[in-house]
Amino acid sequence: MPFKSFFDEPENYKNRFDFYEQGGSPLLLQKFIESIEEQRNDIKEVNISWYLYNNQHLHDYLKEVAADGILVNVITIPLEGYDNSNPKIIENLTTGQKSNKSLTKYNLARKIYGEIYRSTTNENFNLYIFSHLYVRSARIKKFSRGALPYSLHIKLAYIKKKTGYILLLSSSNLAVRDLVKNESMIYVEDEPNYEENIKVFYEDLIRNSIHIKNYKTSLNTTCNTFKKLEFKYSDSVGITAPFYNNSSNLLEKYLSEYIRTAKERIIICAQHLAAFNYEFNAKHHSTINKNETRKGILGEVITMANKGVKVTCVSQTFAPLPEDEKNFKETKFRRPVNTKNFQQFFSQINKTENIAYFVNENIHSKFILIDNTLLCCSFNFTPTQFIYLDNVNISNFKNMPDLSYNGIHCEVGIYLAINDQNTIKAFENNMANVISKKETIQVK
Repeated sequence: MPFKSFFDEPENYKNRFDFYEQGGSPLLLQKFIESIEEQRNDIKEVNISWYLYNNQHLHDYLKEVAADGILVNVITIPLEGYDNSNPKIIENLTTGQKSNKSLTKYNLARKIYGEIYRSTTNENFNLYIFSHLYVRSARIKKFSRGALPYSLHIKLAYIKKKTGYILLLSSSNLAVRDLVKNESMIYVEDEPNYEENIKVFYEDLIRNSIHIKNYKTSLNTTCNTFKKLEFKYSDSVGITAPFYNNSSNLLEKYLSEYIRTAKERIIICAQHLAAFNYEFNAKHHSTINKNETRKGILGEVITMANKGVKVTCVSQTFAPLPEDEKNFKETKFRRPVNTKNFQQFFSQINKTENIAYFVNENIHSKFILIDNTLLCCSFNFTPTQFIYLDNVNISNFKNMPDLSYNGIHCEVGIYLAINDQNTIKAFENNMANVISKKETIQVK
């Protein structure tokens, strides 16, 4: 089959508050490995860009693949970017055995990174560090996982066969010390119009990364400059990266064009929804000279609802309007970081017909379904994802006065546009399942 869809959720496991050795989505890990294993004899190269890489089960499998003579390239973030707080006991889902001490994401990643750094045996296994940080405001608060955020948010595998290819795009990091959420993964095999852009992306990503054997923790990652390349958006693939000039700004343009084609329905699902009426600060861009307020893709969604298109919004986070707080006083929502943007968006939704809004604290899938086209994404729908700034220069931060930043603001992300009807139906059914759950709250 050229397309397959896989979904995971907390109800697949005995205790939604357990942390598993097999990671934050054991089912997707299983499907990921099965997808390679089924055609292992025909595979010559595995490239994976994974925001977090601390899953020993995944790592052991990829080492085994590399030992068979298959080239394996893993691109991920520096060890400094892993959360080292709030350690937890980790359970092996298969055996029931629990770790003898509590562990953090950092502890688990450090073991794997150290093993690869010291290894002298497996020439076919490469770990590359993409150390780009992205920030656009001096008011940012210190992250729990490093002072500033790393931009490699993508969870994508590009698998070269002797003839043809496989893509696996996941909403889950498969990271250990993540709770299981509602996740999705798309499998694409040998379809035209996908491979060319993604092959070039991996070449560019590896070229702009540093092999772990050459990576030094003393590297100044607060200076982020790249030779800017042009990325050619296609009808099937959109990619953002700091080395693709204006790619995040273009992302909004192309997704908006898709949304404007809607005739009957839009379903938009993500952890966070906030890309609405946000400010673009031109002082951080070398060629755009005028500050502007951008309507955003959520503004386009509201416009289509006003034209009669049925819209369904689903998110993990929610912030009631001040005047509505009394209606939700019994409910504790996960709140978005950018409460102002979200409330602005929700205020407009409240005035708009044809929109239903659901909140489920376990949502982590990210996609837009427009009539019979699925846009499967690696990113949330927040202003951050849609802003490319190539001239950010922050001499010091309000909350971190000893830290400065100079470079490009851009998150690494991807969407795949899919028109396969079995895939569309699978995502429809998954959303219906989420909406039907007792923990799902309809807020509009």
